[in-house]
Amino acid sequence: MKEIEEISGPQKISPTEIATDVDVVYSDSAMLKMHMKTPLMKRFTIKVKEGYTEMPKGIFVEFFDDSGNVKNMLRANYAIKYEISKLMEVRYNVVVLNSQGDKLETEHLIWDEIKRRITSDKFVRITTKKEILEGDGLDANEDFTEYEILKPRGSKLLDDKTEK
Repeated sequence: MKEIEEISGPQKISPTEIATDVDVVYSDSAMLKMHMKTPLMKRFTIKVKEGYTEMPKGIFVEFFDDSGNVKNMLRANYAIKYEISKLMEVRYNVVVLNSQGDKLETEHLIWDEIKRRITSDKFVRITTKKEILEGDGLDANEDFTEYEILKPRGSKLLDDKTEK
């Protein structure tokens, strides 16, 4: 009976592609748009409803403006990108920095490539040059230059001597 269960039981999904030490540069019309690094990338396309790419050992991404300057940066210990829905989910020690120097810290973030929005339903901390904002949930544009904490917990003003 055990042999029959092993043969007919649920099959483990294996990646169709595996890559290590991935370093991807994306450009459009000879303009640098994104630079991504991950130590391990696994792509799944067979036996799944929607193809996805998993980066289980973390991700580091820089996004560039039309002048070639870094406009924002994202770092997380885990990422998964869904091909059809164009959603990327990042988890664990997520940090986003924008061009204004604002820093977002959370444990979970979703980037919707179609809506061009980033959202979270977890605790978030945003450190600006003037204050630290904390709360639960976030809705922001994909550049993280306009954002709203959905359930603010409070804020702390920083003086010139306070380190972030």
